[in-house]
Amino acid sequence: MMEQLVVGLIVALAFAWVAWTILLPAPARDRLRRLAGRPAPPSPAGGCGGGCCGCAAAGPKPAGRRGGSCGSH
Repeated sequence: MMEQLVVGLIVALAFAWVAWTILLPAPARDRLRRLAGRPAPPSPAGGCGGGCCGCAAAGPKPAGRRGGSCGSH
C-alpha cells in the first residue's frame, strides 16, 4: 500500500514538472509566478526574447570594417 502511494506521488510530481516546463506557455508561467509573488526569470537570450535581435541590436560597426556576421545571413 505504501509503495503505491510513493509511486503515485512520484508520477504526479513528474506530470506536474512536464506540464510546467513543456506544456504551459512561457507567458502563462510568468503570470503564475507573478500571482505567487515571485518575479519572472530574466530572458536567457538577453532582451531579444529568445531570437535574433538583428544587426541593429549589435550596435554600430567600426569604420572601415566590411562583411561581418550581420552581412552573412
